Amino acid sequence: MSATNRRSSFCATAILKATALTCLLSLLFGCSALDAGKGEDFSIVQSRFLGSVWNEGHARASIISQDGGFSYAVPDGSLWWFGDTFKGSRDEAGKPRFSGGAVSCCVAWLDDSATSAPPVLKYLLGTDGKVAQAIPFLPEETWDRYRIWPLSGCYANGKSYIYFSLIEITGEGMWAFQCVGSGLACSDQPFSAHQRIQTADGWRFPVAPAAIVSKDDWLYLYDVEKRDEQQGVWLSRVKPEEIENPNAYEFYCGAGQGFSSDINQQTLLLKDIYGQTSVVWNECLQRYILAASSDFFHAREIRFYTAAHPAGPWREAAASVNAPEHLQGKLVELIYCSYFHPELFRDDGRVISMTFSTHLKDSGFDANNEAVEIEIEPKALNTRGR
Repeated sequence: MSATNRRSSFCATAILKATALTCLLSLLFGCSALDAGKGEDFSIVQSRFLGSVWNEGHARASIISQDGGFSYAVPDGSLWWFGDTFKGSRDEAGKPRFSGGAVSCCVAWLDDSATSAPPVLKYLLGTDGKVAQAIPFLPEETWDRYRIWPLSGCYANGKSYIYFSLIEITGEGMWAFQCVGSGLACSDQPFSAHQRIQTADGWRFPVAPAAIVSKDDWLYLYDVEKRDEQQGVWLSRVKPEEIENPNAYEFYCGAGQGFSSDINQQTLLLKDIYGQTSVVWNECLQRYILAASSDFFHAREIRFYTAAHPAGPWREAAASVNAPEHLQGKLVELIYCSYFHPELFRDDGRVISMTFSTHLKDSGFDANNEAVEIEIEPKALNTRGR
C-alpha cells in the first residue's frame, strides 16, 4: 500500500478525529445548548442492522472498502456517491488483498426497480474494468497532492449535480491535509464522470452542502462546519435554474429574517451538529427529518430532528438509534456519514433505510459502510395506544 493511499485514508480518519476533538473541547470549556425545542414526532419500533454493504457489486468493481454513500434520485434510478475507495479483492474467507491503489471519489448506479437492502450497486468503471474516479482532477492537480471528496447532490435542469471538497495533502502525517475549497460538478448523463463547473472566477462555490432538499422551486442546502466558534448546520438556498451560478446563492439569516445574498449575514440553523447530516421528507410523518451522527461522547449514535419546513424551526425528536458495539468483527470507535436512502423507504417512510460509515479499531483500510432499517411510529399513532 503506497504512502499516498495511506494518507488518503488517514485524511478521512483525521476529519473524524478533528470533529470529535472539537466537540470535546466545546463540552469541556462550554457550549450552547441545541437551538431546537424538545419534541416527540415519532418513536422507534425497532432497528434492524443488516450488516456490511460489501457484496458482489463491490467485488465486480474491484472494491475492498470505502466510506460515504450519499444517494439521490435521477431518471430511472439513483446515484450513490462514495469517498476514499480502496481497490483489490477478497479471498474465500473474506480477507482483503489490496491491489491497484485507490480513488477518492466514485459513483454507483441503483435501478429504481431494486428493493434489496443493502443494495447491489453497479459502479462506474474505468478502461481497466475497475472502479473509476468519478470527478476528474484539473490538469494542475495530481493524485500525490490532492483528493476530491463528494458531498451531496441532486437532479435538476436535466442534469445530475454533485458538490465536492478539494483536499490538499500537505505532508506525511495523519493531520497533514487541508480543504482548499468546495465546488460543483455535473453531467447530463447521470451515470458517468461529472465535469467540474468553471466560472469566470474559477471552480469554487460558496457552499459545501452535506444535504439538499427541494421545496417550492428552491434547493435548500445544509453545510456542517465551525465558523467563529459556532459549530453546527448552516442553511443556504438557490433556484435550481441558478445552481451553476455561485453568485445566485442566498443565506439563512435567522427565524423571521429570511435569506440574504450576503454570506456575512448568515446565522446558524442548528447548533452542536458534527460530521455530516442527511435530510429528507418523510411521508409517514408529514415532516422533514434530519439525521446527524456522531460526537465524541455518543460515538455510535444517530440522532433525529424534525421540521415542517426545510428552514425549520427544527426540533430534536425523542428518537435515536445506536449501532452495535462490534461490526465487521471489530470494535466500533465512531460512526459517520449517516445517510437516508428514500428510494429504499417502505410503507410511505414508516420503514426508513439508512447507511453509515464506520471507523473500526485496528481495522486499517478494511472497513465498509453498514446498512440499517428503522421502523418508526408517528406520535399520532402512539396517542391511540398503538
